[in-house]
Amino acid sequence: MMTHCLNPNCPKPQNPDGNLFCQSCGAKLRLESSENSPFPGCYRALKEIGVGGFTKTYLAVDESHPRKPPCIIKQFRPSPSASRPAVELFREEVARLKVIGNHSQIPNLLAWFEQGDRQYLVQDYIPGTNLATELAEQGTFTESQIRELLESVLPILHFIHHHSLIHRDIKPENIIRRPHPTQRLVLVDFGGSKYAPGATLYQPGTTIGSAEYTAPEQLRGQARFASDLYSLGVSCIHLLTNMSPFDLWDSLEGRWIWRDYLLNPVSDELATILDKMVSESLSKRYASAAVALKALNPKIQLQTSVNSAMSKGKVVIVSQYFPPIQKSSTTEPQLETKSLSPKPPSPSHLNSPPAPVGWNCVQTISETAGKTPINAVAFSAQSRTIASGNDKGVVAFWDLETGELVQKISASDQGVLAIAIASDGQILASGSMDGTVKLWNLWQLSPKDLRDGIPPIPTQTLTGHTSLVSSVAICPDKQRVATASRDRTVKIWSLGTGQLQFTLTGHRDRVTCIAYNPKWATSDPGRLHILASGSADGSIHLWQADTGELLQDFPGHSGAIHALAIAPDGKTLISCSWDRTLKIWTLPTAPDNYPELRETLSPHVLPGSAVAISPNGKTFATASHDTTIKLWTVDTIEHVATLSGHSMTVSSLAYSPDSTTLASASHDGTIKLWRNSAG
Repeated sequence: MMTHCLNPNCPKPQNPDGNLFCQSCGAKLRLESSENSPFPGCYRALKEIGVGGFTKTYLAVDESHPRKPPCIIKQFRPSPSASRPAVELFREEVARLKVIGNHSQIPNLLAWFEQGDRQYLVQDYIPGTNLATELAEQGTFTESQIRELLESVLPILHFIHHHSLIHRDIKPENIIRRPHPTQRLVLVDFGGSKYAPGATLYQPGTTIGSAEYTAPEQLRGQARFASDLYSLGVSCIHLLTNMSPFDLWDSLEGRWIWRDYLLNPVSDELATILDKMVSESLSKRYASAAVALKALNPKIQLQTSVNSAMSKGKVVIVSQYFPPIQKSSTTEPQLETKSLSPKPPSPSHLNSPPAPVGWNCVQTISETAGKTPINAVAFSAQSRTIASGNDKGVVAFWDLETGELVQKISASDQGVLAIAIASDGQILASGSMDGTVKLWNLWQLSPKDLRDGIPPIPTQTLTGHTSLVSSVAICPDKQRVATASRDRTVKIWSLGTGQLQFTLTGHRDRVTCIAYNPKWATSDPGRLHILASGSADGSIHLWQADTGELLQDFPGHSGAIHALAIAPDGKTLISCSWDRTLKIWTLPTAPDNYPELRETLSPHVLPGSAVAISPNGKTFATASHDTTIKLWTVDTIEHVATLSGHSMTVSSLAYSPDSTTLASASHDGTIKLWRNSAG
């Protein structure tokens, strides 16, 4: 077996195993632990097995033992561009690993020491197969396998949370099953864990973790103990479906759809437990690992002793529960009577980050009765109100200046997913989960009418889609309305009579978004009568909207497209996708030409969810499942600001007609109004 040189700059790191010094660079090949290490040892690296942002990991052996047992060496490397020195990260990880001691399902810390400008720690090597490899080799997991996984890993989380540690990177790759006969599961890689004693739990931190498995609050640097439960739950649904978690979230309905992709059925009981673990809302998630474990198997209890008796990775000891992890005067009462972790701070605490220079949140609008997810928002210029559609099928009108709720109308027995208001403010269209589209006359309304309770007048109910309506768009000529549906079609209707004019087919999956070209010129239609549609199949279609002719079908993204917008001059198309990219296209002027890709960006941690371009054509806004909004210039694609404040997915964006105000709607049940104080 060759010896691997630990000098990161060595040109030829492989050496014969008998060498004491590297034959290429002369560096010492054996690492000897310092006096403060708990176990004496002399360690020799065999091969590099992993590289992180500040670390390299090596498979090694301990030369001080006759059997030369395998171990893992983690080397911390200095980085001139890093915000924090590697030595600080090293000392913090050593402190974390010392805190959790010798747990049978966590790798033991064998040694730690510093040599020159590099630091090293040595841990047990865990033989076996990680769960990601198991999935690839054996296929999807069954319910009994998932229950075994949860009954094994939840007690580990209970243990580390009791010691005020949040793992922050739970995923199948970091759960290893030891070989037969024990087959015990071991949780590895605590390099990203966070020590969260007392009130520091609620202080913002760095964003760490694998985005597919990471809880929304953790992506904002606000990890909680329940964030680990979210990651474990997402790992379970990945193992049950063998699909990327990104593909198991339906952004249109704002919910997980993992049950639709099961190859092996699971009980309603387990499905309900997993749904609660992966809830986007902290208040709906299990408050602690102990509470989740009790829901899974009430017979299992946890003890305070570190050396729990284990049988195939399952806790079988009956003893008392740990006391609550935190008792801070700043926290609120527990979510559940036996919760082991505190309730997350109120939304007002989470939603109050400092505003970026120039842009400020001038109004937060919400109903006090609850947090019903809001799916769509639009400006009604004439009545100086904002219209919104929510999960309960309600279209609400809010005063633009005061945020006061001035009118509510019932548009559907199910959720309203999309709304659009004509440029003259006279017509509103709403699309719902029941597959219907409703048209309303707003022309007679004034702010006083709305406040006096005079409702908009319903004029048409459009039926024809066989599944939910995901997007609606009113043509700039105010003669047509287009609707997109999960049934893979786009329909174009007469706005005046409600008559169906065209059914546009061709997308291979659900149609998620549509956008008319704002520069609609009846005198010289040419390429200006364009309707763009985006689909979950990743393609974008361009249609001659007044004839129903398909002009172009081109692959826009590698994942589902979530939103489209066309600039006022008709020259720029912007699309965002589940593949986490934002693309800016230049639209063609000739019928036979395809759009030209101008720029590809990956601005958000999670996939984009909404796009809007200002009516003056100067800026555009993008929103994401990571809860942030980013503002950009249209001409130079320069990032202007990042707006933070929502606690859940930002579902919809809309600019005011004068381009001075941006409205954002969110699944957290709020609408926020943003204005640029700098002008």
